[in-house]
Amino acid sequence: MRRTLPEWLSYSEHLHPVGIDMGLQRIGRVAARLGVVPPARRNFVIAGTNGKGSVSVYLEALLMARGYRVGTTLSPHLSRFNERIRVNGQAASDADICEAYCAIEAARADVTLTYFEFGILAALLIFQRSQVDVTVLEVGLGGRLDAVNLVDASVCVITSIGIDHVAYLGDNRESIGKEKAGILRPHVPCVYGETSMPRSVADAATRLSVPLLRYGAQFNATAQGDGWQFDGVRGDEVCVVQKLRMPSVALNNAATALQALLVLDATAPVDVLVAAAADARLPGRFEHWQYRGLAVIVDVAHNPHGAQFLARQLAAQQFVGSTVAVAGFLQDKDAAGIVAALDLAIDEWIFVDTTGLRGQTGEQSARTAGAVRTASVGVSLRDALDGLVSAGRTPVRVVVLGSFDVAQRARELLCCANAPSEVQRGR
Repeated sequence: MRRTLPEWLSYSEHLHPVGIDMGLQRIGRVAARLGVVPPARRNFVIAGTNGKGSVSVYLEALLMARGYRVGTTLSPHLSRFNERIRVNGQAASDADICEAYCAIEAARADVTLTYFEFGILAALLIFQRSQVDVTVLEVGLGGRLDAVNLVDASVCVITSIGIDHVAYLGDNRESIGKEKAGILRPHVPCVYGETSMPRSVADAATRLSVPLLRYGAQFNATAQGDGWQFDGVRGDEVCVVQKLRMPSVALNNAATALQALLVLDATAPVDVLVAAAADARLPGRFEHWQYRGLAVIVDVAHNPHGAQFLARQLAAQQFVGSTVAVAGFLQDKDAAGIVAALDLAIDEWIFVDTTGLRGQTGEQSARTAGAVRTASVGVSLRDALDGLVSAGRTPVRVVVLGSFDVAQRARELLCCANAPSEVQRGR
């Protein structure tokens, strides 16, 4: 039976009894039948609570500038499923994904797969058929039991460790770190993208004799006028490169991607590649727009760790005026923790509905968020923005945040209104 991509996605969404079923046995059997592991000779596996997507797209751009043919997975998508599977920076076509799904369906026999597992197998199959030189594989959830962990990395990357997905990963950084460290392989280098590291990650690296390169220790990034300086490791030598072009992702994420590349390819010309990759970014990461004269920032911050990072970005702008948050949270997110992390950065809160099975109303989000300076509750995204425009308050900036769902709907609204303004440094 021929299916369109929406039909395949709907089919894969309902095939397995539960939406998330951590483990590699089922998908491993199907992957073996398809022969899709490894998808390339060189493979990066990227885990972390926040920053995975930005590191992935920046690393992808560096690799492409170096001349590699690159396959990249991203998760989740904002607008179209195709965003999850990229070859040389371009989203896979409906036809290629449908062809891959047909092959997976034929190979799986009686094995049921989740929506995410179907997507990962499709990506690996497309990468193999596209004969990519290297893959950049973003872990969807955790690491140890995530479908991406089928692939043995040539270089492992852990971007950050924060509290999220508590039901699956635990409620503290040590347990979450242990799950993320599940991507490590004996003697395979790991690049760690923040200064604070749980003991569980360090212990796993020691046990597996993993060479560990930590941000703030073995490598670093420093703003330098209108550019930046990279201090890192190239083979057995120290690598210092100044006056690099400022990236469109946060400096720590750019440095993490660059250090990961140098682990794989110690002869890479840093300044040339960084210049070529400077504009690489993901939508919905500290993305600046205009809406009827109103300054709007869209950010997918959906856990306290991400909200803390967003708060630092807002503070760095040194904005004089009031900042209004338009926020919507999914039921399983720590709304109170997100609000607390942004308390000093936000003057007023407007809570809107989220959609889908995990969605909730603005009123529910407001209740779980706790005591905040609230402007209104339960209005639509459009009404929230239109109301702020009508109020005529200046200066004011609006931050839309809280979930991929809210960010995606905000971007659709803003795309219809106008083109994005110049995007400043994001995640």
